[in-house]
Amino acid sequence: MSQETSRKYFFAILALAFAIRVGYAFVTPPFQAPDEYSHFSYAKFLHDSRQLPVQPSPALAPEYLEMHQPPLFYAVAAPLIPSTKLVEGRPSLPMRFLNILFAMLTVCIAYFFASTVLPHSPFAVAVICTGVAFTPTYSYISSTIRNGVLATFFASLGYYLCAKAVLTEESQKNARWSWIGVVAGLAILSKLTAVAFVFAAGMLILATSRGWRAALQRSAWFSLGLFATSGWWFVRNWQVYGHWLKVVETGYDISAAPVTWEHERYTFIQIFKTFWAVFGRVNELYFADIYRFYWWFAGIAAIGLLHYAFKGRKDLPATLVGSMALAIGVSLACTMYYAHNYDSNQGRYMFPVLLPIATFIAVGLNSLVPARFHRIVLDVVLFAFVGINLVVLWRMAAFYY
Repeated sequence: MSQETSRKYFFAILALAFAIRVGYAFVTPPFQAPDEYSHFSYAKFLHDSRQLPVQPSPALAPEYLEMHQPPLFYAVAAPLIPSTKLVEGRPSLPMRFLNILFAMLTVCIAYFFASTVLPHSPFAVAVICTGVAFTPTYSYISSTIRNGVLATFFASLGYYLCAKAVLTEESQKNARWSWIGVVAGLAILSKLTAVAFVFAAGMLILATSRGWRAALQRSAWFSLGLFATSGWWFVRNWQVYGHWLKVVETGYDISAAPVTWEHERYTFIQIFKTFWAVFGRVNELYFADIYRFYWWFAGIAAIGLLHYAFKGRKDLPATLVGSMALAIGVSLACTMYYAHNYDSNQGRYMFPVLLPIATFIAVGLNSLVPARFHRIVLDVVLFAFVGINLVVLWRMAAFYY
């Protein structure tokens, strides 16, 4: 499989990803996506008042439930509020298309990232783009109004910049890490679930620095970019709410679940399912047949990763492997913690690490599949992912209309 073929696949993936997201945007009725009305209300408040909201306590009305969130997405979306009146009965469409734009940019970043870290494996490049473009829940969520899509974009951009720094001489330029810190700050200002990227970047700084002085200098540059961009938000939280991190909406009497093997196992399974394929305003649309496919798909990729590890292959630099694994681990731990304490086991909280997850899946498949079968396997994976999205669109249309 050649580089030229990989580029053709990328353009086909980009076109299909855009078409599928437009389908989700039109099939899903207004405010029938998770918390969509609350996200819309935040942007409208910014547009109308020209100031950041303070979430009341208790916050029981839907329009207040997301006002604890970092403000970047809503500040970007607020100028679109006048256009929400252009399409009668569809006020959510302009902001949905804004997120479709961010999702398309994320797919482009995935291509540049994959071409950088796996330049001699066009198959893996195409698989990474397929995973980022067509993971069903992400395809659906990125066609609705929510702040996590922008966080996924900035986190993915951060992984790409880190890869460029590690694989080129740019890692020797300390100021380079300040720009990576700025991107990390923008991701945090979009949604706090992007915090896993901060840990990944910190590990890369330590792993690529020659001596403690270089590590200290780079950490200082990175921290400067991070806190200059997002530090004010945490200071404001302290001033307004009395603590620096407001994680969850108030107004609900939620107690932490007991820590048991059965409960944590159930939580992990739910996070796995909701990462891959769950739809509707309150996750009322889910499909057992789709989950069976992704259990098999993830299992095969995991076997491939074990094969990759035991064979001692060096397709990816060890520092990148470690940083991406750390990011996934931190993201999963935060998601499990949130599910344990706030009864919200949503796999979509892990989308800021969607690019590292897709990368490991591609590396696993690449280690199992002989080169002569790359085109066949890629076609099967691409057909399956696109087909699942089309089936979901058909089922959603039947459910809503």
